[in-house]
Amino acid sequence: DAENCRDWEPGIPIDNSKIRNKDEAYWKEYNGTPKAYINLAAGQQLWNNRFGNVTSIRYPTGELTNLTAQLRAQLDPASLGLFFVAVREQALAASGNSMDFGSLFIGFSFFLIIAALLLTAMLFVFNVEQRSEQVGLLRAIGFPPKLVRRTLLGEGMLLALVGAILGVAAGVVYTKLTLHGLNSVWGGAVGSMKLEYFANPMTLLVGFGASLEIALLAMWLVVRNQGRQSASALLAGRSNDAPVGAAKWRGWIGLVIGLVMLVGSLAMLAMAGKQQGHAAAETFFTAGMCLLIAGIGFSQRMLVGLTRTAKLAASIGAVGLRNAARRRGRSLTTISVLAGGVFLVVAVNAFRHDLKATGTQRESGTGGFALWAQSSLPVYEDLNQKPGRDTYNLSAKSMEDVAIVPLRLREGDEASCLNLNRAQQPRVWGVVAAELAKRQAFTFTAGDGWEALDRVEADGAIPCVADKQTLDWALRLKLGDTVAYQDDNGQEVKLRIVGAVAPSILQGGLMVAEKNFVKHFPMSSGYRVFLVDAPRERVEAVQQTLARGMEDKGLELLPTWQRLADFMAVENTYLAIFQVLGGLGLLLGSIGLGIVVLRNVLERRGELALLQAVGYRKPMLRWLILSEHWLLIILGLIVGVVTAILAVLPAWRAPGTEVPVSGIVLIVCGLAVGGLLWSWLAARAALRGSLLGGLRNE
Repeated sequence: DAENCRDWEPGIPIDNSKIRNKDEAYWKEYNGTPKAYINLAAGQQLWNNRFGNVTSIRYPTGELTNLTAQLRAQLDPASLGLFFVAVREQALAASGNSMDFGSLFIGFSFFLIIAALLLTAMLFVFNVEQRSEQVGLLRAIGFPPKLVRRTLLGEGMLLALVGAILGVAAGVVYTKLTLHGLNSVWGGAVGSMKLEYFANPMTLLVGFGASLEIALLAMWLVVRNQGRQSASALLAGRSNDAPVGAAKWRGWIGLVIGLVMLVGSLAMLAMAGKQQGHAAAETFFTAGMCLLIAGIGFSQRMLVGLTRTAKLAASIGAVGLRNAARRRGRSLTTISVLAGGVFLVVAVNAFRHDLKATGTQRESGTGGFALWAQSSLPVYEDLNQKPGRDTYNLSAKSMEDVAIVPLRLREGDEASCLNLNRAQQPRVWGVVAAELAKRQAFTFTAGDGWEALDRVEADGAIPCVADKQTLDWALRLKLGDTVAYQDDNGQEVKLRIVGAVAPSILQGGLMVAEKNFVKHFPMSSGYRVFLVDAPRERVEAVQQTLARGMEDKGLELLPTWQRLADFMAVENTYLAIFQVLGGLGLLLGSIGLGIVVLRNVLERRGELALLQAVGYRKPMLRWLILSEHWLLIILGLIVGVVTAILAVLPAWRAPGTEVPVSGIVLIVCGLAVGGLLWSWLAARAALRGSLLGGLRNE
């Protein structure tokens, strides 16, 4: 009847029992010749649908002149579903605006660069201090200080040159290993793409030159500091961190820097309170870095305070604590390298989430749904009602307490993080905003929620919502921006971003209200995406029931936490790479700590021999050495952990996030144990054997 014809959609079966024998006979004799004619307006009223209100147009014979040319001038091929796509131009635009991870790697490598710089300076300090008597002799016999500095810098430059060459070679090897990992074990991060190594010679030269200049700068600062020592002090081997005549105000530099950075960090936090989303996260990270510098500055002032106390030490541990500040430059370098490495490792580790544990929460990235389903063919039946379920033999028992939210789908470019190129025409989903709003599914980081999809824009643009990751990385858009589409009627429409949801299973496309979807994309009929709400204890059973009953539709089902994990695999892969960088920074910090401990102990063999001669036993001396360095370890760990927690606080406070406290605690404890182990090994090595030679020198 007319009512059924109006609502009919492709895919709904026709009742052949209504076709009579005389109808078949008429068809065979006259084909499509009409049996009767009615008024056009009446026909349009009876059989109008979303595809149009006419099926053919007849022209009188006398009007055929130039009809073909006029039709070609007036008709748009797109209105007939015929589209012409500039494939090459789109491909070039997508690849030309692909994601650039270079700045991200440089940002996370910053701490590693600083750690290497500090370690370079410290090792060069040790080299210069070991040759202080030689430098003093050259100064005493008339060599100008500038000539001595140039000589030492020349020696250091040769070593830095070799190191820079080795560094470039190591960087090439590291890059190739990383690409090999992305093409194999980390393949989930790049999807089906195959990455190839390409080196720009200019990039290698810039890296080589920058490394050399930074190393030379560190060496110049060391040599400049030694040049301010007197020749007599150098000849006597008394090279101190604070040169002779150093102003007392230098001891307050750390406090001043710490206070300035602390104020800056507080200002950043105040600013972050008025921001949302990505901007707030960046501000918190900057505040964490400012607080890191402030912590190092306060540590410097603490070391200065330990050297200026006039009280007698009450125990050998107190003596060791004061000795930690004897070489403030070395101690502060150790604290800085450890704090930077801990900051990077803890910050990176904080972004790992337990998706299974948080998948049941409505505000999480799964929206509280149990399954994500997508079919190859459209589904027209309502799977929440008995007739629709009966069509696919979905029994009432197996579907008890199961609710399904269907989405319409217009195919397009993959706009998730699985596509490293920039999506030109992302896929579009048609959603019933009221259904998602009723469930309070997903968390909005910007916009007015799902209700914004139903509002009418003044300029005729279609409101749409997108996943935040899709906006930031794949499309690089923000709230209020528009994306141009050509709809199925051949008209250009604009989709305006009116909301963004936190990273979720909706990554990869744009969501519009179903009524707007049907109006502009009528060719994408039926439903092809389904969000399944099911009791957690019966998820697997429901998944099997749906897969078996709807196999003819090509239905593919996936647990929502698994879909989210697939998206997170990209993030986790790069987090793993950054963790390697952080691990290298911690390795440099551990090496630096070991070198400092060993150097301090070897320089004081005479002092240790004297203490042993007056009655101190070796276990007490080992405790003295340990107590000298545990403060450096504790300060480095505290500064690194506290500032890292502040930097990633927005990520930890995000809905559906589980803080990996146990992993962070294990990392921190491991670092503390490793540092103490270095100190114990150095003390054992220094106190091994006879200290008679050291006693004679003393």
